[in-house]
Formats: sequence, structure tokens, C-alpha cells
Amino acid sequence: MPKPKNPNKSGTPAVEPTQLHIAEAAFQRVKPDLDAIPLAGLDTPRIDLQAAAVQAIGVAQTLAAPELRRRIAAIAAAGALDAALIDGLESVAWATWFARHKLLLTSATHSGAALPATLVERAYEMRARMLKTLEYHLDGDAEATAQLAHLRAGSGHLDLANDLSGVADMYRKHRDAIQDDKRNFRGEDEQEASALAEQILRLLGATSTPEQTLWKGYQARAAKLLFRHYDEAVRIGRFLFYYDDPEGRFPNLYTATRATPASPRPDKKPDAGPVKPEPAPVDPPVTGIA
Repeated sequence: MPKPKNPNKSGTPAVEPTQLHIAEAAFQRVKPDLDAIPLAGLDTPRIDLQAAAVQAIGVAQTLAAPELRRRIAAIAAAGALDAALIDGLESVAWATWFARHKLLLTSATHSGAALPATLVERAYEMRARMLKTLEYHLDGDAEATAQLAHLRAGSGHLDLANDLSGVADMYRKHRDAIQDDKRNFRGEDEQEASALAEQILRLLGATSTPEQTLWKGYQARAAKLLFRHYDEAVRIGRFLFYYDDPEGRFPNLYTATRATPASPRPDKKPDAGPVKPEPAPVDPPVTGIA
């Protein structure tokens, strides 16, 4: 299958009309597996899913080389590898790209709830302060740096809520590294950021459309499936290329998507279309999908 072209100026991987058909066909193939994944407690990773899908497609195509396929088959025959995960990676990646694409399109026509200006101002102020703290103290942590780059790349109120939840999680995870910061660290920020995120999500979720909710669910399911397939591909890829830049050739998805350009803030509506969807601000909660 052809790989999506380089990202457009918004950072979203662009596709041709024929590739969009490929993505939709892949989604239909993978749909039974997606429908089998329970939505309860399922979260979408805070990365650019379309950029992650493009990365996964490239890895799948690398591992599809005939000589590598023979070696992969031999390893799988020994019981050390799930070859089905490798075989299905490209379709799952295209399906993930398509699910995100459909959510972007449905979100582009729905403005969402109006949030109180005081709430938005407070949320942005807290987000900026917490990001500054984390970026200063975690500069040498590659995974944390990649996550922080993604948190800076969103747009709109929904992304703001996700960002607040994300920085709160990182505060919990890295508290020992940041708690002695006398300039920006505040012990109460973690709890307050989570509370603000929940408040914003409640207000936005009250106006989500059924179609948005549907594709939000498929996006979350596809992301879970993509990570499952991609992690197996990374495992075997790093083994096969152990002496040839294994981590560079097969990075984790957070690292692979960290260079995606940021889109403007705040609340810039995307100019989404069927071929080159732009990042959209509204990601309605998964809650309530069967």
C-alpha cells in the first residue's frame, strides 16, 4: 500500500483520494476487531494519531521485505513472535488514520459548548505554568519530552482539557523531580488541573453529537489496537536491526510523533476536507457508547 505523503503545514499527514479509499477499506477489514474491544475505561493516547499511523505504516512496509519476512516467519514458528500482529499492522494503521479522519470531519461541523471565559483563562494559565515546570526539570527525559511536545501541539477547548489531564498525570509520575521548584511548582496544581479538565469535559460532552461519539469510540479502540500491533513490530524490528540503529529505525510512537508542528491556539477551527483533514479541537468523551 502507498504511504501517506509528508505532513502538510498543519502537521497532519496528507493523503491522496485513492489513499483515502485504502484507509476506509482497511477500517472495514479491521472493524470487527475494533468492535470486540470494550470501551469501558479506554483512553486515547495523547499523541497525534495520524502521524503515529503514518509511522506505523512505514515500519510495516520495512518489515514486509521478503528476506525479513522469511526471518520473521522462522522466529514466529519458534513461538517467539506473534506474526499475525506484524501481518496486520499496516491495515490497523490505516484504520487508525481513518477513524481519526472521520472524527476530525464530524468535529469540524460542530462548535461544542461555550465555556465561561474565566474558566478558559484559568485553565490556560495553569496549563502554561505546569508545562513550564515539567519542561524545565524533564529536559533530559526523551519520553517525557515527547509527551510534552504533544501537549503543546493541540488546539481548542477539548485539547485544553486533555492537556490539563496530561500534565496532572505527569506531575504525579515525576513529582520527585519537580517538587523542589520554588518558582512555578505548586502542590495543589495537580488536583486542580484534573478538576478543571473534568469540568471542561462535562461542559463539552453535554453537546457532543452521536456521530462524534461514535468516531471517538472507534478512535480509542483503533489506538489501542495500533499500539498492540506496533509494539510487536518494534520488538522484532529492533532485534533484526540490532546493529543498525534499532531505536532510530523503530522508535516508540511518542518519540516518532514528537516533531509534529504545533497548530495555533486557541480554538482555531480546522479547514477539514475529505483529503487533507486538519487537527480539530473537539474530541467528545467516549462515555456512553455501546
